[in-house]
Amino acid sequence: MSLSSLLSIARSALLTHKRAMEVTANNVANAQTPGYSRQRLELKQQGAVWTADGLIGRGVTSGSVTRARDQFYDASFRRENGLFSQSSTLRDGLRQIEDAIGEPSNTGLSAAMDRLFHSFSDLANDPASPAARDLVVRAGDQFATQMNQLDTRVLTAGSDAQARLDAEVKQVNELLRQIANLNRDILAAGGSGAVDLQDQRDLAIDALSQMMTVRVVKHDDGTVTVMGEESNLVDRVIPTQLSLTNASPNLGIVDSGGVPLSRVGGSMGGALEIINRVVPDLRTQLDALAENLVTEMNAIHRNGFTATGATNTDFFDSGLLTAGSITLASPLRVSSSNVAAGGSARPGDGSIALRLAQLGSAGIGGLAGRTFRDYYSGVAAGVGLAVDGASTDAEVQQALMDQADQQRTAVSGVSVDEEMVNLISQQQAFGAAAKIVTIADDMMKTILQTI
Repeated sequence: MSLSSLLSIARSALLTHKRAMEVTANNVANAQTPGYSRQRLELKQQGAVWTADGLIGRGVTSGSVTRARDQFYDASFRRENGLFSQSSTLRDGLRQIEDAIGEPSNTGLSAAMDRLFHSFSDLANDPASPAARDLVVRAGDQFATQMNQLDTRVLTAGSDAQARLDAEVKQVNELLRQIANLNRDILAAGGSGAVDLQDQRDLAIDALSQMMTVRVVKHDDGTVTVMGEESNLVDRVIPTQLSLTNASPNLGIVDSGGVPLSRVGGSMGGALEIINRVVPDLRTQLDALAENLVTEMNAIHRNGFTATGATNTDFFDSGLLTAGSITLASPLRVSSSNVAAGGSARPGDGSIALRLAQLGSAGIGGLAGRTFRDYYSGVAAGVGLAVDGASTDAEVQQALMDQADQQRTAVSGVSVDEEMVNLISQQQAFGAAAKIVTIADDMMKTILQTI
């Protein structure tokens, strides 16, 4: 081997190990950077050459920079990330509704219902008392107002979920655009060698997986296709555009071609469940309570006589049968003397007030034989059980997501201690290559001195 060959080997070793130290230093610098994947410089042996003495190696050279990444762990993390976001979004929406119900409480709807029936009991004991009639009107108005407010709060939970959904659809569309653009940049940069761009793309896909279910298919040219449950979200460099639609009975999401996404998943899936199932189901139950209460109370009240001797009057407005609209009949809003207490005009007759008081403990056919209070207690308990179930699901999914993240980080994360060991090894290799240069220089000087 000639001295020039020796210097050439030393030179390639110096450049290669210098590059390796740069990659290691970059790893250390980005140890806490979100989405960064640990990088490694591939070292390759220079092709040997034939000489009179046989095959002689030509040293080392650097290959491409690769990143530590496992597709299986990525897919596992994104799946669990989406399931956790869906369950936590549902949990938060249900908690908002549970707070609106606020049971058990001395100021909730069940307490207002009790006060209404108790006020009729007081009126039955003293049917001629104007104060007792005033108490009935106040109790009825308070109950109706609290039902109206509860319906409004439940609607607010739905509108809050829709506002969140609107914002997330915009975020998703921006992420899809970013992923498509990064695919284009990776393709232009030569494909799989653009490791920094790939990290940016994977970080965007991770963010996307929090809001909806995604699957990723990698291609040989370095690009990826991102898919939802039914359609392609990003087809290499072409993103779709999601939008909300009310074309079906429920709120939904469609892609650029108008194809509906039946299973969205992620936080958007949780928001859709609140909007399309939780809120409508709860309002239906509250409306059933309001309708049966209005119908049953009016049926009894019409048979009674008011303080002015009138009969066939309603207690609640018979045309407003929902939780959001229930209100006292207009004559009662004018004067409490329009409350019917007796089944006749005789003084001291409180039979109608007594029947109305007893209605509170009677089984109602329209409520499957349950009392008004038992029915509402069941509604409130159902919300509480749903909150507990969603909270448990969220805790389980949080643990699974953390486990998946730890597994992924074990592969792609940067260990500063490990990088320091690598750096020392690379420094020693660099120093050894520099020593070869010094030795070759000494040899050259010795040869020149002997000539």
